[in-house]
Amino acid sequence: MKRIVSTILIICILFTFGACGHKDKVSQYKIYYVNTDKNGLTPVDYKYKSTDDTDRISEALKALAKRIDSVDYMAAIPAGVDVDRWELDDQSLNLYLTGDYESLDIYTEILVRAAIVKTLTLIDSVESVSLFINDKPFTDASGEILGAMTSDTFIDDFGQETDSLLSTELTLYFASADGLSLVPETRQVYYSRNLSPEKLIIEQLLNGPDSSELLASLPADTKLNSISISENGVCIVNFDAAFETAVTNVTETVTVYSIVNSLTEMDSIKQVQILVNGDVPHLSNLDVDLSAAISRNDDIINYNINGVFSTEDDTDYTYDYMDYSDYVDEGTPEDVETENEAPADNSQESPEN
Repeated sequence: MKRIVSTILIICILFTFGACGHKDKVSQYKIYYVNTDKNGLTPVDYKYKSTDDTDRISEALKALAKRIDSVDYMAAIPAGVDVDRWELDDQSLNLYLTGDYESLDIYTEILVRAAIVKTLTLIDSVESVSLFINDKPFTDASGEILGAMTSDTFIDDFGQETDSLLSTELTLYFASADGLSLVPETRQVYYSRNLSPEKLIIEQLLNGPDSSELLASLPADTKLNSISISENGVCIVNFDAAFETAVTNVTETVTVYSIVNSLTEMDSIKQVQILVNGDVPHLSNLDVDLSAAISRNDDIINYNINGVFSTEDDTDYTYDYMDYSDYVDEGTPEDVETENEAPADNSQESPEN
């Protein structure tokens, strides 16, 4: 009788521990959201409706993209980015996203990616996650394919993770509205320590201006083959053949100096050599010798987005770019006119209307 009671007691104890273990298993599921400060993740306990892992993957992705009514955190998958499909192969999940994912700044992108991976790898059948953006394998800031990511890919303390990013203020030069001059645009960017500043500048130029009133200065679909800085301060920029395509409503001179002036904002760069697949580019309407390194051109810089040059007090004088070069070292047109012409004879009567 005692043996029977003992056996029953052991069974009850094992059942109790088993129930506790199951409860812990259920409570371990979380959805990771991006906090509103965008400097970390907020894990929220989550109970799946289904016990099937494939259903849970779909449910998790919907939860990650759902708009959240919270002052503390927001959806991990941002607006403008959609889940196209996913494939699970031997505990490796391939997730295909479409939309404007590549426009995310590096700081936010790391948090978004971490939230997705950390959420999905809590599901038993998922050991790793590989991202595909618009059907292409996801690449980091240095252009390397990341491949499979696990929860351990990311540091839990995102203060440490984001310390691995550098922050800088860039002055980039894009085309004015008339395509005849360059207008500076300043932006704050976060970038990986593995990405060189000169490559960052070119990538930002390829992304185009933030202002809708400026024009992109580089041809669409241009790819950067390589970039390097020589010991004498010449930055060698090697594009693919798309660079030789004309930019609509933008002169080729503006395109070239958009690159040169943006790169020479760096103290270490004195001149820029532009190549296409290792050779001198073939640009038909250009008055610049691309067979040699090019120096900065400050005369083409304009502070008026509409494309007309102006003095510091632009309420007094405005004159267009083509005329401006004649007066760079001689003052404004009115100054020149005043110096070269005799004073007007005020004794003459005004002509009748």
